[in-house]
Amino acid sequence: MSLLEDRYRRVLRLLPASYRAEREEEMVCAFLEGAAGLTDANDPRPRWSEVASVAALSLRVRLGGAGAAPRFLAWGRAVRLAAVLGLLFHATMSCAWFLEAVRGSLSTGRPAVPGEVWSEQWLSGTAQILGYLLWIAVFGTLVRGHPRTAKILALLALVSFYGPLAQGGHGTGNAVVYGLLFAVPVLALVTGFHRDAPPPRHPRWTAALPVLAGVPLHVLLSVLGSPGMSRTVDWHLWSWLWPWLSTSGTACLAFLVASAICLGRRPRAPGGRDPALPLALAVLSVSVVLARVAFLTVDAVDPATRVMAAVNIGQLVAVLLCGLTLTRVAVRALPAPPRVPDVPPSSPSG
Repeated sequence: MSLLEDRYRRVLRLLPASYRAEREEEMVCAFLEGAAGLTDANDPRPRWSEVASVAALSLRVRLGGAGAAPRFLAWGRAVRLAAVLGLLFHATMSCAWFLEAVRGSLSTGRPAVPGEVWSEQWLSGTAQILGYLLWIAVFGTLVRGHPRTAKILALLALVSFYGPLAQGGHGTGNAVVYGLLFAVPVLALVTGFHRDAPPPRHPRWTAALPVLAGVPLHVLLSVLGSPGMSRTVDWHLWSWLWPWLSTSGTACLAFLVASAICLGRRPRAPGGRDPALPLALAVLSVSVVLARVAFLTVDAVDPATRVMAAVNIGQLVAVLLCGLTLTRVAVRALPAPPRVPDVPPSSPSG
């Protein structure tokens, strides 16, 4: 075996063993033909483009590409479902925030984007409003069967968020939470909807879910967050309620409700053995846990803050327990790993 062939075989170890057992020899021959004329004296190495193509192929195969094993198909469905559910949450929250900006503008008579045109404050506010609309568009284009467009819009939405952040346009705490909540769904969108994945198929009305859920959410948050509500509600009750009204608290509540529905319906569902939904929720639990950890505090100085700290810890424990339960359920329902074909031993030479 030449040095270059050995290095190509090392690169191909990125691929699943079952896929490699069927196609490794063919792929090595193709790579060696493209590198004809190189000898060990040249210290040849695989090109970075070849390494990247193998890594991309490995990802597509492991996430339900063409001809993938049932286990990899299940993982692909789960990652794509995690992208849809996570982006639905972002789009719903964005709809509520956009409505809040419009309501504030109408009630005060001031523009929704404050500051002089082209000032730093104006640019930051414009990017924020644009980001709200972009997240809604990301979800809508994805469920309507245009994942490539959704990826481009998601990139623009991230730029609209992180651009002002670099200029100090968002608070550090919010930046941490939003960044953590964005990370997993966007990563699932980019990796799960690859070129070999089946196109997303959802009813037309699914694209309207962010508005259908965002409008009542905006009304609810506006009522609960109003000054009159805080003055009339007893502080004990308010201390229990307030941790659920933040972005990470709302994400925690949405995750716990979705987990309860998934685990409650699973024993009775006709396709109860399908691991896609519990596995998708288990993936999303990572971002919810990290976002909730960002708001844990140990400097509670009065009874109200101590109650809120206890609620935050309870939320974190509940999400962790749900995530572990969902992972256990999903792993038990996953198809068996693909069997590696037996390779007959080579006959001794000479």
